[in-house]
Amino acid sequence: MPTFEHTIDIAAPTDQVFAFNDDPQNWIRTNASLVSVDVGEETDDGIRMDTTYRLLGMELDGGLTLSHVEPTEHTMVFENGGMTGEIHFEYAETPTGTRVVQRADYEFGDSLRDRIVAPVAKMYNKRQFKQSLELTKDLIEAEAKIEA
Repeated sequence: MPTFEHTIDIAAPTDQVFAFNDDPQNWIRTNASLVSVDVGEETDDGIRMDTTYRLLGMELDGGLTLSHVEPTEHTMVFENGGMTGEIHFEYAETPTGTRVVQRADYEFGDSLRDRIVAPVAKMYNKRQFKQSLELTKDLIEAEAKIEA
């Protein structure tokens, strides 16, 4: 099962960083692979969403459930095109803003396509999630400068 963790410091208050990452429209801004997010209804498990990702030229429909442990953590449970897993975000106040730790645990399905795609998708996903976190930092810090 692929697992990875990324950490980044963002020069903004924790509540601002959490709110940015809590908005599905910002996910499209920060994740180049994410084609669409349709927010569904809230359940006991969290907010259910339908998603479409583009991976290696293929569009993969799936869904995720976003749950909160406010104000310092949220978790996404997802299933997309043969991949299932969880992404955890933890937020901690620092003297200069917020530290975000992103941890993902996921696995691929058993189909022939999944077994063929898995090695490349693992490297791709690790890079994409890291780039998404870096872009989140850039956007939040740029928006903070505009507001100031």
